[in-house]
Amino acid sequence: MSKKIFGLILILFLLGIVVVNIVNNSKEKFAKEKEENPTVEIMEDRDKLMENSLEVGSVAPNFQLNTLDGKSVSLKDYRGKKVILNFWASWCPPCKAEMPHMQNYYESQAQDQNVEILAVNLTKNDKGIEKIRDFVKEYGLTFPIPLDEEGEIGPGYQAFTIPTTYMIQTDGTIYQKIVGPMDEELMENAVSEME
Repeated sequence: MSKKIFGLILILFLLGIVVVNIVNNSKEKFAKEKEENPTVEIMEDRDKLMENSLEVGSVAPNFQLNTLDGKSVSLKDYRGKKVILNFWASWCPPCKAEMPHMQNYYESQAQDQNVEILAVNLTKNDKGIEKIRDFVKEYGLTFPIPLDEEGEIGPGYQAFTIPTTYMIQTDGTIYQKIVGPMDEELMENAVSEME
């Protein structure tokens, strides 16, 4: 009987050692990853900052991205203009449905109403640059297409469902968030109410 108890105690002791080693290895691995990738904490802080600043009336968080044509654009460069900030992907059926409306609005009214459209492609979640180029060509899009290649700006703007659009006023504040496809009438109405 004492051999069985001794054996059971030995097994539990060895099992305890294994568990402690696994936990310590996990902690070491996490610490090493954190050292090698310090942006983890920065990204969490940035996400909290952006989440808190996406309310109607707050200033839209600035970002800088390269467009499909290789130009660098920054949201703050458009202060003084009303901005339709749209998040989309080429595989998204509702995005496909709204793009002709966005292009028609851009061609017919954007300049007269002091509006710029920035259609941020969620590149990291899309099917590659060539598919994006094909999409832009197929739909004849002429407004800027910034590329979120790192996959940081879309989530930062809570573009979890696409299309997601922010209507931004001339002073850089958020007027409205729209989840789902837009048509020209919706854009016209929102823009006419914006400052």
